[in-house]
Amino acid sequence: MDPSQTPAGPQAGRQGSARTARGVLVVAAMLALTVWVGIAAAAIIRNPTMGGLATGVFGGFIPALVIMGIAAWSAMALMQKPKPVDMVASDALAMQLKDVLDEVEAARMETVAAINRRAFWRVPMGAAAGVALVVVGQFSDDAPDFLETLGLLIVSPIAGYVWASLGPASAYARLYKDKVLPRLASSFGALSYRGARTPDLSRLKEECIFRRFDVVEADDEIFGTYRTRPISIIELKLTHGSGKNKQTTFDGLLVTLELPRDTGAVTAVVSDAGGLGNFLDLQKGQHRERVRLEDVAFEKIYEVYGTDQVASRALLHPAFMEKLKALGELQDFERPQVLCAGRVLQIAMPKRMRANLFEPPSFSRPAATREQLVQLQKDIAGVLAVVDAVIDLDHRFEVRSG
Repeated sequence: MDPSQTPAGPQAGRQGSARTARGVLVVAAMLALTVWVGIAAAAIIRNPTMGGLATGVFGGFIPALVIMGIAAWSAMALMQKPKPVDMVASDALAMQLKDVLDEVEAARMETVAAINRRAFWRVPMGAAAGVALVVVGQFSDDAPDFLETLGLLIVSPIAGYVWASLGPASAYARLYKDKVLPRLASSFGALSYRGARTPDLSRLKEECIFRRFDVVEADDEIFGTYRTRPISIIELKLTHGSGKNKQTTFDGLLVTLELPRDTGAVTAVVSDAGGLGNFLDLQKGQHRERVRLEDVAFEKIYEVYGTDQVASRALLHPAFMEKLKALGELQDFERPQVLCAGRVLQIAMPKRMRANLFEPPSFSRPAATREQLVQLQKDIAGVLAVVDAVIDLDHRFEVRSG
């Protein structure tokens, strides 16, 4: 079948964008007219003179014009050509996943229909609420100024649409991931995907890999066997505090790798936290001691703690330390931290950019959207490149057995 005739084809994509753009313009025109009439009527009621009429007509025209300008800009953005993608690779992916993509596309159409039914009354309700607030405000001693009026009129219908789409869109995104990502992951080996189970982080907190957090968000997980090693890669976000004091203390990947044999010790490689922070870290782990290394450059950026000096130094040989420093120079990730407990090696890799990995296309785009399929495959390949670097930290992992 010609790819251009499938839902993923360019023609179908352009037609869908054109329909959406027309819908945006129609809704914006209705909202602009309502705003214009509402503000003009309120001004005339408040001041039933020619001056009140002129003020109302002009005062309503400006926000209506701005609304149409924003709608026109949005429509033009929707009609823009998508970024070029590798057509051969994307078409191969679409054909490879055709059965599951057809299933997901059917679910997407049901999602769109459900959202449209909900938006049919929720968007006008939101817009009416915004207009009502603007009109009522005209009779108050502190009438909303131009920017406040514009904000109310724009935000209120958007809030109505978000209200209509939030639940169905979230369910569709979860379905897409659960159906498509396991198939993409399996193309890299004996791997699969699942919605992440919240991992036990108590040991990582105890060893100061993660120092402060009170909320754990585990979104996605690639798991299975890779290069003969059982692995788990979880996209993890940790936060501390709430409201204005909420801070993200970690946003990245937690890679867990099983080693061929038990190292017989616990070794933690953590970021240098300064004199006071290092002292507090040492006090938290009375079962361990500071491990001194000969690499001065390494010791400037890391503190190493272990339960066995000999085992920790055997793990952190010069080649391991050089490769660990190189990991911190990867394009997409910052300086990693390491915990090796027995035969389990865990590396926390903070992302440089806070964008989420493994994100499916929006429900407004076909399930077989080329750009998103290629990006999802790149996300998995990028994560596995980190795993390759972790495995390659120590070539002796390949020959140890027992």
